[in-house]
Amino acid sequence: MHNLDFTAIDIIGLVLGLFSVFIGIKYPDWDFKLKLKHRSILTHSPLITLFFIYIYLNKQGGFLGFGGEKETGFRYFIMGFSIGMGIHFLYDLFPNGWNGSALLHIPILNRKIKKMGSVTLFILFTVISFMTGIKLSRSIEETILFLILGLLLLGLNKRKEGKLIRPTGSFLLLFLGIASYIDPDFYGFLMENMKTLWTAGEAGVKTVFTLIS
Repeated sequence: MHNLDFTAIDIIGLVLGLFSVFIGIKYPDWDFKLKLKHRSILTHSPLITLFFIYIYLNKQGGFLGFGGEKETGFRYFIMGFSIGMGIHFLYDLFPNGWNGSALLHIPILNRKIKKMGSVTLFILFTVISFMTGIKLSRSIEETILFLILGLLLLGLNKRKEGKLIRPTGSFLLLFLGIASYIDPDFYGFLMENMKTLWTAGEAGVKTVFTLIS
């Protein structure tokens, strides 16, 4: 059985991760600030995340590194940013109606992508975002940390978005599924502690509903 040890998590990296989760969920709507049409594929896609990954893999992100490892801070930043963007895309999958500004827009062609295309791409972008964040995790503790941050973000955005059940359910399904696929140790931990995690999850949901009600 794996004994969790959250003391190993880099503190400054944790702060950057928390900060970047909130940046990640807001970034796609910067299409307004960039004078793009709403749901522009330039901001409503993992393009910027792929750019961050390129920098990280080429060891050019050391200026954001803190702690015992040169790239820790930047790695945490990318993890949080990716999870935040993935959650934004989840919200975009549950619009009031699939027309107009709910559809993805391609700037160069100045065209909207039809409903099925937009839905498919949003699902793909969500999966890529979560996979990016989870793949960068180097321990079960880090994965659980960003799972908790994601749930916290969903709870805090309930009033603004007017949605909670479907995005949260989708988040848990995708996050746990992807994490289990990527990391066999996480899957083993999940299976060993399913009952305990279910009880903790129920308590967490009740707490969130209490806070937002």
